[in-house]
Amino acid sequence: MKLCVLKQGIIVVPLYTKDNFYSGTKELLYYIPVVEYKKQLLKGNVNTNYHVLAKLCYGYAENMLQGRFILGEKAISKDAESSYLYARDILKGRFKLGEQSISKDAETSYEYAENILKGRFILGEEAIASDADYSFWYANNILKGRFELGEQAISKDIESSLDYAEDILKGRFELGEKIISSHGYSSLQYARNILKGRFILGEEIISKDSQLSFLYAHQALKGRFILGEEIISKDAGYSSRYAKYVCKGKFLLGEEIISKCPDYSTWYAIDVLKGRFLLGEAVIKESHHRKDYEKHFDIEL
Repeated sequence: MKLCVLKQGIIVVPLYTKDNFYSGTKELLYYIPVVEYKKQLLKGNVNTNYHVLAKLCYGYAENMLQGRFILGEKAISKDAESSYLYARDILKGRFKLGEQSISKDAETSYEYAENILKGRFILGEEAIASDADYSFWYANNILKGRFELGEQAISKDIESSLDYAEDILKGRFELGEKIISSHGYSSLQYARNILKGRFILGEEIISKDSQLSFLYAHQALKGRFILGEEIISKDAGYSSRYAKYVCKGKFLLGEEIISKCPDYSTWYAIDVLKGRFLLGEAVIKESHHRKDYEKHFDIEL
């Protein structure tokens, strides 16, 4: 089907019939005088979905005209995505007529601010504020600072809360601490990277994991983590590390589990105790560490 050659002054609109819309045919788009369009509309032959109409008009501007389609701009302006794409691909700049529709959607509002306005899109901030990811990106990439309107949404998401605290606030994000404290590793990150110290709200969940408890003590507290010592004591490796890097000496609670492993028993004796580890000598004696242990302490097991 060839597109009609339109005479100057004739108002035309895209016509999309219901039958053709669902048929999948490639030749769906053509133009008719508005009078004929109204006739078809009354007969029920025209799909009146404004979103579909908007996409058709944008597609005509992009693929056929490769430029502005002034007659279709009102239709395009009814749809957020089409309005954004029209601004980006056709106008290469602001599309004021479509901003109201764009502002109703978080994604298109953010994209419009970043790629079209290259700055704040105040009309779309309410929509952006409903989404944690877009709120963070808007604060980070557009505002280059705090976005208070979006903090409620950000606070519902662990990753966004951490990023917002570290990259935007450069410090505590109290509103997001509850969600952060629901995840062990995130609690460790928040304590270590943001608070540079204790994160009381996250200690309960941290204390349920031996690795996290050791890292929390070593990297955040720079000292003992009493609440996590029980779980640490169930792991020979972390018990040994906890003794060396945190306690700077004996870790009595972990010695039983350490004594079951010849590798850690030898390391614990030589690097931590700087002396014999009697509780672990039975397993050391039956291992390849025996000669090194005997030589180091000048003994015979």
